[in-house]
Amino acid sequence: MSILNFIKNIFKTDSSQQNETKFKPDPNAYYFHEDYYCQIEYLPKENFSVASKVATEIIEHSEKTFNGYGWTGCYIRNEAKVPTKSKQFKVTELVDLLLAEGFSEYPSVTTGYSTAVFPCDNTRAFKKQSIVLCIDFKGDIIENIWHNDSPYQGDNEVYKSFLLTMADKYNLLLADWWKSIVVDISNPNEIDKYFVYDE
Repeated sequence: MSILNFIKNIFKTDSSQQNETKFKPDPNAYYFHEDYYCQIEYLPKENFSVASKVATEIIEHSEKTFNGYGWTGCYIRNEAKVPTKSKQFKVTELVDLLLAEGFSEYPSVTTGYSTAVFPCDNTRAFKKQSIVLCIDFKGDIIENIWHNDSPYQGDNEVYKSFLLTMADKYNLLLADWWKSIVVDISNPNEIDKYFVYDE
């Protein structure tokens, strides 16, 4: 299965409907490139040991496959041992928390590559300053919680407060696969270390 078909399957895009009516994305929709999907994700804290091992394996794989110009191989992550959806977190509860924290919701979410754009009917996106949080869901159950990209450094204090809230409310960790770092976001010092990782 191609990565595009994989993404389309996750977001339950109705291809037959697309064939009947050309999709016209809302210009105010939140768009993310398919390669960025769940690259910074929240996971149940029970995954910390395994996720940390995967982060190390990604670094080692990257070093082995870099030929001086680019990478000759791709590391494919497996689903987390304890996936977020297994926790049965309610969408309505997280949305209430986000709105109380000062986030606002985008009218819709889209994904794609190049000039191809597709609707993500089972994803919602919320923004506070440069922090954008995406939620994949099925019914009222959350399947994934993730960021498309890191917030601006100028928003680190706001982001830190939010990370601590997510850890306290849902007992989650943060896995930043771009940087191959797994962060215990219940620990303020670990969050600070994460922020200065690539300064």
